[in-house]
Amino acid sequence: MSLLDANTPEFFGANERPDFEKFLDDLPGPYLVLLDGSQVIGCGGYCIEDENDPNHDPNTRVARTTWGMVHPDYKGLGLGKLLFIHRREMIKASGDADRIRVITSQFIAPFFTKLDFQEVRREKDVFADGIDLVELWFDF
Repeated sequence: MSLLDANTPEFFGANERPDFEKFLDDLPGPYLVLLDGSQVIGCGGYCIEDENDPNHDPNTRVARTTWGMVHPDYKGLGLGKLLFIHRREMIKASGDADRIRVITSQFIAPFFTKLDFQEVRREKDVFADGIDLVELWFDF
């Protein structure tokens, strides 16, 4: 939780804390954690989209990234990219998905466009005032 707190309010809204706590209590898929000694400095996971999810496309198998972040003191070292590339390779190796969906903010979206994701949707102030929802896709 301290990692989320360190990234709030710059990248996450304070209102998202209960959602993250609930997520950690019931992980929907693999979740990676980067440590520096005993300090959590990064994390991120993925899950395979449930066919009952209202956003599910029945014509494709989709993996969705989950709660990725890096501690502000460690930004710029390539750790976020390392976490994502490892997740992407895990998804590809599993054979469970043809595409990856990312739901993030306008602050993080450029990170994913540099990794060949295509932006498909943007909605203003969804996560909090000044924090927009951006949806991006990557096809294998």
